[in-house]
Amino acid sequence: MPSDRDKWNRKYREQQFSATPSRIVREFWHLAPAGRALDIACGNGRNACFLAACGFQVDAVDISEEGLKRFICRSSSINRICQSLDTFRILPGRYQLIVNTRFLLRHLFSAIQDGLSPGGVLIFESYLQETDPAAGRKFGRDHLLRDNELGRAFPALKTVASREGASRHKDAPTRKASLVAIRPA
Repeated sequence: MPSDRDKWNRKYREQQFSATPSRIVREFWHLAPAGRALDIACGNGRNACFLAACGFQVDAVDISEEGLKRFICRSSSINRICQSLDTFRILPGRYQLIVNTRFLLRHLFSAIQDGLSPGGVLIFESYLQETDPAAGRKFGRDHLLRDNELGRAFPALKTVASREGASRHKDAPTRKASLVAIRPA
């Protein structure tokens, strides 16, 4: 069985990925104070590049060397880190903004919450488990949020926006959940 790194390297060699930043990132990045940002599972850097252009110093972490090689920009404001998120350490209070889109590792929830500085913003969006078992998607249940799970995942943060609804990404689950939250000062 191929490793996660091998799987994602193959995907980046064989597929095209969007260069457009996630809509939720474009909508809410401005709520974060200036400073450092973390882009979790950054892929080709679509969100990291956008945040760097907005003035953030960005740590962009991904397991795939191929994804990091295919970054959509070159910026001295981005620190590209090739590392598994199972072993990457999010330092407490380090970031004014943390972005996690289309990726889920539940054991990171506490570290993500603690990684925000006071006033820091979390932008999180990932897929939900299917309600129709016949949907036949190829995602494992461990990589999909349960209904209403995201709203309870970060209890120390104050929710700014939260929604669950349809996903428009092809080859992905039909529903997604989004959360924008702030760490109180």
